Amino acid sequence: MWKVLLVEDETRVRRLIKEIIDWEEMGFVITGEANNGIEALEVIREESPHFILCDIMMPLMDGIELLQKARLQGFEGPFVMLTAVNEFELARQALEYGATNYILKLSLNVDTMRQMLEKVSRELSKAAIPARQISYRDFELLYRYTWRQIHGMDEADPERSVLLQRISASGFTHADLCLVLHGTGGIGEEDLTRNGLIHSIETSVIHKFRIHGCTTFFSWVPRSELPVVRAPAENGAMAYSVVWASSVPISELETTWGGMIRLIERSWYESSKSVTAYSETDSIIQQPGISSQALWNMEREILHAFERRDKNICIRQLNVMFDEMKKNHVSMTIVVETAERLDDRFAAISGHGKAQTDDWLSAANHEELRHVLEDRIDDWITKWIKSTTLPSAHPEINRIVDYIQSHYDKEITLKSMAEQVTLDEHYLSGLFSKKMGCTLIQYLHKVRIDQARFYLLQSTLTVGEIAERVGFANAAYFVKIFKRWTEQTPSEFRKNNMSNG
Repeated sequence: MWKVLLVEDETRVRRLIKEIIDWEEMGFVITGEANNGIEALEVIREESPHFILCDIMMPLMDGIELLQKARLQGFEGPFVMLTAVNEFELARQALEYGATNYILKLSLNVDTMRQMLEKVSRELSKAAIPARQISYRDFELLYRYTWRQIHGMDEADPERSVLLQRISASGFTHADLCLVLHGTGGIGEEDLTRNGLIHSIETSVIHKFRIHGCTTFFSWVPRSELPVVRAPAENGAMAYSVVWASSVPISELETTWGGMIRLIERSWYESSKSVTAYSETDSIIQQPGISSQALWNMEREILHAFERRDKNICIRQLNVMFDEMKKNHVSMTIVVETAERLDDRFAAISGHGKAQTDDWLSAANHEELRHVLEDRIDDWITKWIKSTTLPSAHPEINRIVDYIQSHYDKEITLKSMAEQVTLDEHYLSGLFSKKMGCTLIQYLHKVRIDQARFYLLQSTLTVGEIAERVGFANAAYFVKIFKRWTEQTPSEFRKNNMSNG
């Protein structure tokens, strides 16, 4: 059975797609569902689907961005887009980015679905050209399972053991491995064979596993044609960091690949470029000495500073986190995914759409990635400030509004604001109401409640934690004010809006 991931934010449409045809009769099974692109990326990592059926227009991350990110992370299977009548331009763009086809939602029927699935099945079968008695899909699954185990995402998977036995029994018992940190640069097996990093043998089967600008080349040869292990040629012309290993037994694939990943990550942290031969002394993979909770706490501090539009503190907190990740040699994958996640949050908080960028891949090392993210913080906050319309024609009122927007989590009173702009307290009270149409305290509550709404929908913080985050002295008072503004308690608001999605 081919595994299918269904990505659609409308529950009604998902139900229709699942019920309109007998998927198993067609050789498919829906093993995962997602409401948006962010959820879908997680399912892709966890389920390794063979085929993705995806809506184009979705919240948080649309289908085109999901397609791009999935391809960058190594997903090479068919990708069919669901589109409305008025989304033809987006559908055309999706095809340019590598989508297999698109289907109009209005034309969803048994015949349309059957034709599409028959075409996808042929494409999947064609991609699974057998190498001896095994398919490329077997190799691909082996790489994905192994990669996830190396990074501690999965326990030992029984299916991986079966794959190892099947591949080994077919005669492919050894492989040359070559790990290249190339970023956005292109590199192919021709470059590697020319430099002696993988063996140029006509009967070899060469595969690529790409993620986060780093590609592992696997060159498999049948047992009867194993090459003699040899050192690569002089390759000073190589523009990338490379780690290579010759004739790796399939039983040592996980240990060797894991050691090679750690070596390439060392080069990434040290901002160096080298061609390194892997040896067994590199096989011990040290686990990061920093917990995921500690990283999450640092990430929250960065976001908290960004919410206040405090660029200096935001960048300072970012540097603290990057220094800790370097000190503890946190996996490059985790560092890059953290950078992407932060940038997504910056976009959401500042109210701007996520810009299409490959900055994460073009950053050749840890320091460059840090600088890329610093520049992104500067860009987002600058755009945010520029897009904020001045609330009034009175400079002192504008100063107070800007202060509240950036310091809503602090204690703010009419008296403290009067001192801030050197105005009489009673005069300021009347002036603020006249210019803004509400009292200063009402405006403060509005800003705090707006921010609380964001936290309720975009985080897993408790109501008490959110109350403290947005500046309320206690949770009970926060709940009272929140209900006054929204006619719902914070918990009701979160439940109702989450279920509507």
